[in-house]
Amino acid sequence: MLRFLRRNARSWIMYIILAIIIFVFVLYFGSSPGDRSTRAIAVIDRTVITEEEFRDEYDKLLDIARQRYADKLTPELLKNMDLKKVAYDGLLNRQIIIAKAADLKVEVSNEELKNSILNLSAFQTEGVFDERKYRQMLRYNRMSAEDFEVAQKINLTASKIESLVRDGIKISDHELLDVYAMQNQKINVEFIQLSAKNIKKDIVPTEAELRNYLKSNSNRFRVPAQVKVKYLSFRSNDFAPGSIADSEIRDYYELHKNAYKTKEGKQLPLAKVKNTILKKLRTSQGLRHAYAEAKKAHDTIYQEDNFESYAAKNKLTVNSLDFFFVDKPPQEFASVKDLSAILMDLEKNEISKVVKTENSCYLFLLIDKKTAYLPPLQEIKKVVEKSFAEDERQNLAEKEAIAILERLKKEDVFSKIAKEKGLDIKETGFFQPGNAIPKLGLSEEATEALLQLTTNNPYPGKPFFINSTYVIFKLKELSKVDFKDFEEKKDLYKRIFVSIKREEALQTWLEGNKEAMRKEGRIKIKKEVKDL
Repeated sequence: MLRFLRRNARSWIMYIILAIIIFVFVLYFGSSPGDRSTRAIAVIDRTVITEEEFRDEYDKLLDIARQRYADKLTPELLKNMDLKKVAYDGLLNRQIIIAKAADLKVEVSNEELKNSILNLSAFQTEGVFDERKYRQMLRYNRMSAEDFEVAQKINLTASKIESLVRDGIKISDHELLDVYAMQNQKINVEFIQLSAKNIKKDIVPTEAELRNYLKSNSNRFRVPAQVKVKYLSFRSNDFAPGSIADSEIRDYYELHKNAYKTKEGKQLPLAKVKNTILKKLRTSQGLRHAYAEAKKAHDTIYQEDNFESYAAKNKLTVNSLDFFFVDKPPQEFASVKDLSAILMDLEKNEISKVVKTENSCYLFLLIDKKTAYLPPLQEIKKVVEKSFAEDERQNLAEKEAIAILERLKKEDVFSKIAKEKGLDIKETGFFQPGNAIPKLGLSEEATEALLQLTTNNPYPGKPFFINSTYVIFKLKELSKVDFKDFEEKKDLYKRIFVSIKREEALQTWLEGNKEAMRKEGRIKIKKEVKDL
């Protein structure tokens, strides 16, 4: 359990994902029945889970994330959420629970179903079931009452199975103390750093070594593809409508209310955000009109082969770009997805499809291109020699760091070895593991290792590569545990971590049953999440 906690205790992304799952449960009620495609991603006890269901589930998660985080939803945050995996696992786990419920003859009565619906807060007004709100929510999610009842019955069955798995999960005072210490105890760590600069050995590679090195690292020395283009731009600002109807602004506000709240969660009135919404609508509508104009230009130029004359006739500026590397396009096009592939697929004097960014649309005309190539060794020999020597010194530094650590584990003479090797011993000072390591910065792998250190086991299992150096750590001291504070907070910790332990137990139960059912042939995976 502690490993699970240490891995996730300070991971805010875990709480985000859990929050999103809760929102899906309350607002969307699982995937609605309907027409089913034969494009299965899995079959569990003859129940087909389709690619359409996966897309529907993923789109719902994505929509909720967009509404909840609005402009704060960066590509990096979206990547960390891994919503595709959340959707995929959720669909499979749901069906596994249903299958096991059938095995265990776990059923939900009509009375239980009725009471659960009446008590759902999403359908209540001032604590009382509101049928108008119920019907309104079903219409919003395009579900019939019958479909919802089927989905809700599945959710209740799942809840019963989850309760069976979670019941009886306890956590001892000793475990709680470990959790408290992990959350609150600070550590002071000594460390030494070894890098390629510490390796003074002369590296003189042979011709054969250089050839092999160039072959093995060809991507490092390959000259990227280059293109020379002309292009027309259609900017959203140039096509934005002069005015937006108040009704459109109100409709947009009502649909995206969750995006307009204060940090404290208080709803911002329309008057406060009207200008922001107006700007968004002008940009989106302007971009739509810009795309239409760009598409019209594309179709005309494609048919008549008149790039320059079309531009002159329609008073468009023809922009020219001399050769540039496709993997490093001008900043204006940096956000264009797959620009390299789009341009390299063109033949000379061929026009591209309409290319969109957040604020503009473009048409490219390829003037010329140069494919990527690997220069011969003699042409870049000095560069290859330098890179070979740097890599070799880096390898030697890693081997030396491993050897030093092995010796330290046997002899525990930190200062003696540092002095022998001419290395400075540095000290982090007391800090809370889980944040950046003082004087070194962020390293999740090293942080995980530092959390495992004790006075009886002061060295991690290996050196860590941080900021181009190999770092060898030694635990120097631990801060004292505040037992009075622990006693005051013990009940809170117990509630939180019993919940986490139950989630871990459920995941273990799901994985175990998934594996068993696969061996029995009850689960057939047609597509993995990476293929979707």
